[in-house]
Amino acid sequence: MQLRLLSGLRLRAFASACAWAGGAGFGDDDDNSEEEGPSYFGFVRDANGATVPDAKVTVGVKNRGGIVTRTDLLGTYKVPGFGKDVDPKDVEVSCDKPGYRQLRVVRRSAPSNDPRIPVETECTLQRI
Repeated sequence: MQLRLLSGLRLRAFASACAWAGGAGFGDDDDNSEEEGPSYFGFVRDANGATVPDAKVTVGVKNRGGIVTRTDLLGTYKVPGFGKDVDPKDVEVSCDKPGYRQLRVVRRSAPSNDPRIPVETECTLQRI
C-alpha cells in the first residue's frame, strides 16, 4: 500500500511538472545575453481574473514582425528578446482566443536598459 501511495504521489508530481514544463519556463536558468535583449513574458486572463490557457499571444516589433506563441495551462507565455538594437518601447503584445475579444494589455514592468530584466505584461480577454 505504501508503495502505491508513493507511486501515486510521484505520478501527480510528474504530471504537475509536465504541465509547468509545457509552458513558459520561468526558471533561473534563462540566459538573457546582452545581444538578445530583454525577454517578454506575461499572463492572459479573462475579465474575471481567471487564467486563459491556449490563448494566442503575438509579441512583435512595430513595422518589423514578431513571434506568435500560445499560453500554457496556467495562462502564461514567454518569448525571447528581439536583440539589443530593438527598443522595448517598440514591442507590442496582443492576445486572442476564439470566443473572446481583447480588452487591454498592461505592461507591468517598465522597459529597462538592462537586457537581463524581462518585460512583463498582462493581457485581458472578455468573452463575447
